[in-house]
Amino acid sequence: MEDYNVVKADFNEISELDEPKWNHNNCYFNQLIKLIPHNAETCLDIGCGKGELSFMLSRKAKRVIAVDLADKMIEKAKALHSNKNIEYICGNILDMGFEDNSLDVIISTATAHHLPYEWLLNFAKDKLKKGGRLIILDLVKAKSLSDYIIWGSAFLPNIIMNLLKNGRLNKDDEHAKEVWERHGRHDTYMTMDEIRSLVNKHIPTAKVKRKLFWRYLLVWQK
Repeated sequence: MEDYNVVKADFNEISELDEPKWNHNNCYFNQLIKLIPHNAETCLDIGCGKGELSFMLSRKAKRVIAVDLADKMIEKAKALHSNKNIEYICGNILDMGFEDNSLDVIISTATAHHLPYEWLLNFAKDKLKKGGRLIILDLVKAKSLSDYIIWGSAFLPNIIMNLLKNGRLNKDDEHAKEVWERHGRHDTYMTMDEIRSLVNKHIPTAKVKRKLFWRYLLVWQK
């Protein structure tokens, strides 16, 4: 069971770190934005962090509800990525109420592993409008030979992109690396098989694909 007090404390500390220009989440943001329907009215961003993706969403959707557990993350998001159609909310998504069939998009990056996964899939089934989309980009645990081949091949591109975009071999400095490693010690991830098993149980028409930088992408249209 996730201890959300610990998660909140971790991300309040992470919020103070210098943000690299390129990382394993934002390198996919343009791809995610292309998945947002042009007529999207209300988009829910779960785990919005400092609001980089929320701001990009606000230029395509009429309204963005951006939620994060960490109050300092929300403060940073409001300061760095505010827009008149973004509503930043500090809180636990598990405790929030949304009307059924009220959302056009539910999107989450590097946050799904902190949530009860079956709850998240059923939340999407209930809260999305017909034709609405669930989009999840998250970390995954390697298990199969394919996993190790694909994610092992990311080692060199990772170095190259860090050099080109961040001007250094690694995306994090020593302090940031220590903070992230401390957080990662109580993170748990599912394998692709475990993810696909739950997806097939609850939203079998969803598409789940490995992404190069130790991530997977799930897209489902209701």
